[in-house]
Amino acid sequence: MVASMSDAIMVKGCCTELMTTQAPNVSPAEALEIADRVYGLKGTLKLLNGERDANFLIRSSCGAFVLKFINPAEDPGVISFQTQALLHIERHGAHLPVPRVLPALSGEVEPKVLVSEQTLTLRTVSYLDGISQNLGKPSVALMRELGTSLAEINLALNDFQHPAAHRDLLWDVSHAERIRPYLDNLDVDQLPLVCALLDSYETSVKPRLAKLRAQVIHNDLNPHNVMLDCETASRVAAIIDFGDALHAPLINELGTALSYQFDADATDPLWQIKAFVAAYHAKIPLQREELAVLGDLIAMRMAMAITIAQWRASLYPENRTYVLRNLRTTWRNLQCLTALPEGLLTQSLINACTPEAS
Repeated sequence: MVASMSDAIMVKGCCTELMTTQAPNVSPAEALEIADRVYGLKGTLKLLNGERDANFLIRSSCGAFVLKFINPAEDPGVISFQTQALLHIERHGAHLPVPRVLPALSGEVEPKVLVSEQTLTLRTVSYLDGISQNLGKPSVALMRELGTSLAEINLALNDFQHPAAHRDLLWDVSHAERIRPYLDNLDVDQLPLVCALLDSYETSVKPRLAKLRAQVIHNDLNPHNVMLDCETASRVAAIIDFGDALHAPLINELGTALSYQFDADATDPLWQIKAFVAAYHAKIPLQREELAVLGDLIAMRMAMAITIAQWRASLYPENRTYVLRNLRTTWRNLQCLTALPEGLLTQSLINACTPEAS
């Protein structure tokens, strides 16, 4: 699995250059030469998928690493923020399953390299192998492991500060209203529900978020960013992709993560969420005010995913099938979630955080 930063979507108008700039053109031969010269790595090389950056997996006698040639349109401050976040976790949570930054022979963590007369920033991190969670089978044990791991990452990042952490990102559920310009991409049957959620969010949820504790969070714990142990599918082998990280209310972390752990087809569609929250709460006790908005954040994040996916499909019709691959499941989950009896989700979350439940 690629241990890479995500193709983060910035707010409309803030990052158009990055979204339209092609990934750097780096050949495998050039990457191999740079790996040897800059890091002293010799081995076999494989090109990895990446819409925005040029990524290569190199397997050497020193281990496996991912070389990321970062898009030249990327904000240098954001590059530094992502790198320093990983380094901070390494210092304050060395046991955590996240990629480790490999310094260059010069000691630099973001060395500059010249490729085809273009200066590029390079970041190299350890390659963490495993099975993507989206290919695995959910279990109570896995949900507990995920909740614990995410809480420990948040604890490691608790005191991390960086000027670029306060960034504008379309995927920031704190500012869900920013998806309004893209609502015309929704299907006619989706629009009323998403609009109703947005209206409720802006009047009832957003004002309360400003009063809740905040810090730097991962902000994208989806099943594609979780690698499971190849032999023990209930053990988390890696949590990757800090490309959407930012400073935000801590509860947003769970709102985002749990939007991917709802099971509309189960007898109890909340079983994954309850196990996850209980484990997280055991590490970071959740406040009553946070639990009160968590259900709304889960629903809002689902609505955001549906809206942004439809918008991206309109931008890249040739990739429509890939972009919309999770749309049907997410829409069904959102319909099921919003059809639950009023108050049931919040009460279930509160119950999951009691000593008896956990």
